[in-house]
Amino acid sequence: MSGRTNAIDQLLGHTDGPAETPSQEAITRLRYSKQIVDINFTRLSGLCEDMATDGFVYFDPSTRSDTEGLRVNIYADIHNYLSSIYALVEELHQFLNSCVVQSIDKQTFVRGSDRADPSLPPFVKKLVFAWGLRNQFTHGNYRCLSITTETAPGSTYMRVSFHKTRFDPRGQGELDDVADYLWSITEDEETHPMCYLANLHDLFITFWNDLIAWSNRR
Repeated sequence: MSGRTNAIDQLLGHTDGPAETPSQEAITRLRYSKQIVDINFTRLSGLCEDMATDGFVYFDPSTRSDTEGLRVNIYADIHNYLSSIYALVEELHQFLNSCVVQSIDKQTFVRGSDRADPSLPPFVKKLVFAWGLRNQFTHGNYRCLSITTETAPGSTYMRVSFHKTRFDPRGQGELDDVADYLWSITEDEETHPMCYLANLHDLFITFWNDLIAWSNRR
């Protein structure tokens, strides 16, 4: 929406605000879900020196021999963050649906390439890749992400890489093509998926703050 910066206004396509006053119970549940997202992101980002720059997980091979254990921890923290984002978005569309006249559902948030819209809030545009990763992870298939040990002068680290040819995010009733899940990510985010998750979380925080401001209009 031209001239509007609130993410919820952009998502809904109008500036009417809530038609019904959100219940305190619903807002409290959302806040719990948001805290879970934040906790999982803190654990994930805590593995890295700079998640937004490269997402490398540095370690000292002379003191850490259990590299397989570290690899499992990285997969687990990615899985937990994706799951918490998924759960919060599921709750978000129900929350908004209870506040406005128009119909809000999962498709409001999960946009395939055929509905790529520059007026959407940045978090919603960026979300679809995380949704696809979560779909694949839910079925125990981690093949689209590999975690390898790499070395540079004076350092050793784990690197998370994304493999498009192994990406199979589709489930019954989901988007039809792999490209539907990739339209919003940059080449750098595809190369460094941990950087993508850092960017996604920054956009989520902005979206969340706009949601609270929007909810308070009623």
